[in-house]
Formats: sequence, structure tokens, C-alpha cells
Amino acid sequence: MTRLGKMLSWRQRRSRHTALDRHTVGLLGSKRFPSLRQWRYVGRVLASSEYRIVKILFVILLANAAFLGWRAFTSGTGVEPKRGGTYTEGVVGAPQFINPLFAQNDTDRDLSALVYSGLLRYTNNRELIGDLAESYEVSKDAKTYTFHLRSSIQWQDGEPFSVDDIIFTVTLIKDPKSRSPLSLSYKDVEIKKIDDTTVQFFLPKPFAPFLDLIATTGIVPRHIWSSIQPENLFLASPNGKPIGTGPWKFNSFSKDRDGTLRSYTFERFDGYFGPKPYLEKIVFKFYPDSDSSIQALKSRHVDGVSFLPRRLRGKLEKDKELAYYTFQLPQYTAIFFNQKANPDLAAKAVRQALAYAIDKERIVRDVLSGEGTVIHTPILPGFLGYSDNVKTYQHDALKAAALLETAGWKKDEEGYLYQMQTEEKEKEDGTKEKVETKKYLTITLTTVQRPEHADIVAIVKENWESIGIKTETQFSDPALVKSDVIDPRAYEALLYGAIIGADPDLYPFWHSSQSQAPGLNLSQFSNETADTLLEEGRHLTDPAERAKRYTKFQDIISDEVPAIFLYSPTYNYVVDRRVKGVRDGTYLVYPADRLQDLAERYVKTKRVRK
Repeated sequence: MTRLGKMLSWRQRRSRHTALDRHTVGLLGSKRFPSLRQWRYVGRVLASSEYRIVKILFVILLANAAFLGWRAFTSGTGVEPKRGGTYTEGVVGAPQFINPLFAQNDTDRDLSALVYSGLLRYTNNRELIGDLAESYEVSKDAKTYTFHLRSSIQWQDGEPFSVDDIIFTVTLIKDPKSRSPLSLSYKDVEIKKIDDTTVQFFLPKPFAPFLDLIATTGIVPRHIWSSIQPENLFLASPNGKPIGTGPWKFNSFSKDRDGTLRSYTFERFDGYFGPKPYLEKIVFKFYPDSDSSIQALKSRHVDGVSFLPRRLRGKLEKDKELAYYTFQLPQYTAIFFNQKANPDLAAKAVRQALAYAIDKERIVRDVLSGEGTVIHTPILPGFLGYSDNVKTYQHDALKAAALLETAGWKKDEEGYLYQMQTEEKEKEDGTKEKVETKKYLTITLTTVQRPEHADIVAIVKENWESIGIKTETQFSDPALVKSDVIDPRAYEALLYGAIIGADPDLYPFWHSSQSQAPGLNLSQFSNETADTLLEEGRHLTDPAERAKRYTKFQDIISDEVPAIFLYSPTYNYVVDRRVKGVRDGTYLVYPADRLQDLAERYVKTKRVRK
């Protein structure tokens, strides 16, 4: 048989088989559309190319059906937060006292704010709302404050909360043996129980910042702390295992073999009187520096970091799974002069020259990467009493040099400033002679050992030395700066940040009575007129009248230059995008306020019918 004949014979046989298969399929059912049993033979009936087309169409049909089904499901349902999961945050530094009465640093305040509640609290828009108190009234003379408590509040150990806890807390703060940093603020405040849900505070005279004070004071449990002597409060175990009325309850902590605190875990307190958090647990991990915390975030050992320094932002910007939040803080960084430690700083011309010499714009641009605002006074823009019409010290090295020359300072061959002074020296024969020597203008600038502060100090040193001032620098351990430097006022010039709070009361920072620890008058500034203005400002309840006093005070500070005000920084916060519900506000009263939205954050979701 020829090759052509064989091919024809093969095609004839296939044609007969195909006809037979079709006939067989047709016998299986009487309907024109194939049944499920008939579909099993479709591959025999159709040509291979036709069969491929059918399979493709079948896949498309299934995909369309799935899409339409999913679309119908999603249009009829919505995504909602689901309870459960853990949020872990990296923090630089470790807590010392998880206690609102003794909080020493930002980490103390972070953790205390989760566990303890106050009578009032701030929203992220600087508005006061009730917390433990459901409502409050202020008397017409602004000397009596009445607070009405919520009902059925309980402590995290199950004990009932009462007015007695509030009275005990205030009494403990006022006790000098307790050594609470809040003692001066409550010194003249009296408190009285009206009934089981009402408490009154009595002030000897109006005190405008009182509500701010109330909002920043957490209430501690009487049944736990009353058995501890006030002088032993710092050593008490509840400082490390706190019990409060807040939304988060202490669970556990972990330490290294050498005893270094590594983490704290808090769990949701289901007995909380407010909205119940979605998250099951909150974990804080402590790191020695920002670089370590950022590395932990990159490796996803934490879900967020409490503060992102500007210099480290570049290490994370390529990570698209992170969300960045920027807030304003009622805070400024300044150089405070201690005229008692360095007599040369007692001359106003010297202080003014030092202010003119500093390039503040360069500090904000190069060190803060533009994330800050240059300032010239202790009153921040937008706060009561701030005025643009005030004397400022823009960078002007020539004006600084001219001021120093007028004050009698001369330059030696190396360009350093000096004055001739006469000293008596004893000769070998016992007689004394007067000798003239050069006394150089030298200043020691002290700050906290942090990379950002080191960069700022380097610029200030360069600026001051460019006009002939010998500048030495000292750096203090952040954990020791308060006890070793600030409290004993052991510095000539101190680069330091001050958080002024939501109320514009400047009394604690600039009144002469606050010149010594625990007062915050770091320049030990003393001016009778300024004192009077600050006293009147905090006792006036009319905002317009308060503003007038603070504006006049601002003018005095700008003229006297007890400190050089450099900038008000922004607060950068970064969190993994898998954590939802993080509020992107504009303002924080304290860094701990970034955690106000923890009750709204979630990492798990569920679908529910609309």
C-alpha cells in the first residue's frame, strides 16, 4: 500500500470511530444538551484544538463566577477590626518608675499612661475631656473645682475605685517625704470628698493651669500604696508591677542574665471603664540607643519605634511597609546660661553676642533635616502670649564681634578674645606685686550624650570659636544628667530640651523661686518684673489678660537673654503598616500621647454583613 493510501486509510478509520463515538454519546441521553455523564466523553468527540478551546472557556467561566461571587460577597459585607494580636514597640532607654507620681523619663511616662488614668485627659487636638471624671464644674471665682466620677470603675486587681483613692493620691503627692516631682504644684491645694462620686479641689487663689495639672496626674490605688511608708515609695515593688484603672494591665517583664531590663508586656484590661482595646497585648522592648531600635524594626523584631531620629530616617525610607507620622510637641531646645558658674556670662553683651553668633537655620537644616522650627523665645508660636513683634537674634557674626569689642574684649594673635586683669602674686621675699595677665573668654557647653545633640554642639562650638570664644564641650550620660548636672546646676552653659506642656504657664521654668531643684529655672533667672508677670499670668483666668502678661514677659527674656532658644522640634513616629488604626494627628502634649489611640489599633480583621 502506498504512503498516500495508508494516510487515507487512517483518516477513514478515525472518521468512522468519531462517528461511532458521537452515536454512542447520543445514545446515552435524549436531550440535546450533554448530561454530566456525557461530558466525560467530550475529549473523544472534539478535535484536540476544539478541546483546548473548551478548557480555556471553562477556566474563564470559573474565574468569572469566582469574581462575581467575591464581588457580591464584598459588596454585601465590610471589613472590621477583630480582637486579638500583639503590638510590639521599640523604646530607647528603660523605665525606672511606672508610677505617675514619680515618672522620671519619657519611658516612665509611656508605660504609666497605659496603666493609670487621671480625672481628665487630652485629645490629640489639645482638648480636655473626661477620663475618670464624667464631668466637672469650675466656680465663678475659679478657686473651686468639682469633679463627678464615672460609676463602676475598678482597679486592675478587681478592687473598686473610689473618691478615697483620689484624696489619698493628692495627700501622698503633698507629703514632702514622698519626694514627688508634683509636690510643688499641689502644695496649696486642698481636697474634699463630697459624696461617693464627687470630689472638690480648693485653691487659695485662681490657678489657670490647674486643669492641665489634673489631666497629667494619674491616680494610684490607696489599698496598695497606703501600707508603704512615704520615704520608701521609690523602692516599692508596685513601681515595677503597677496596678491602675487604665486600659492596659501589667503582665510580665524580662531581664538579661546581667539583670538589664529588656521588655515589658501589658495585656488588655477587660474591666476597663472606657472602650475596650482590640489588641490582646502590648510589648515594649528596650534598646540602648536609636540605632539598635531601628535595626530591630528593620528585622521586624518590633512593629514600631517610639521615636525616629531624623538622621536615621534614611535607613528606613526604602521600606514601603512602614508608615510615618509627624507630630508637633510643646517643646523647645535651648542653651541655658548659668551666670553663677561663669561670671563672664553675667554681662548682657556677652550673652547677646553668643546668641547672634549661632546659626540656628543651619542647625535645623543640617542636623534636623528641616524637621523643626527656629524659635527666639520660650513662648512657642500659637501659644498664649506669643508675639512676632519681639527682639530676635538672627545669625550675624559681625554684630556679635562688635558687641564683644564694645564690652572690652580684644583678640590675640590666634584670634581668641581676652581681657587684661590684674592679680596679686607673692614674690620669693614674701612681698606681693601686681601682675597683669590675659583672661580669655572661655565657655564650657554641656549636653546629653546623644548623636543629635553632639552634632548641634559641634555647630555651636564652631560658631562661637569663629568670633574668638574658646569653647569646651562636656557630655553627660542621659541616665545621670538630672542627678549629676541639672539638679546641682553643674554647668556653665547647658544645651537641653524643655517640654512646657499644653498650658502656657511659664512659672516653673522662669520664676526665681524655681532656680534650685526640683525647680526648672535652669538659667537661675531672677527678675522682679518677670516674677510678677508670671505670678499674675498663672492666676488670671481671662485668656486675653494672661496673654498680655506673657507677651511682656517674652520681651524681658528677649532683652536679657538668660538662654538662647534654638528650635522647636517635630516628633517622628514610625509603625508597620500591618498595624491599623494609628491616628495621624498634628499635636502631642507629651511623647506618651502617641499611644492614646492604642484602644483603636488592630492587626486582625473580620468581614461582617453591612
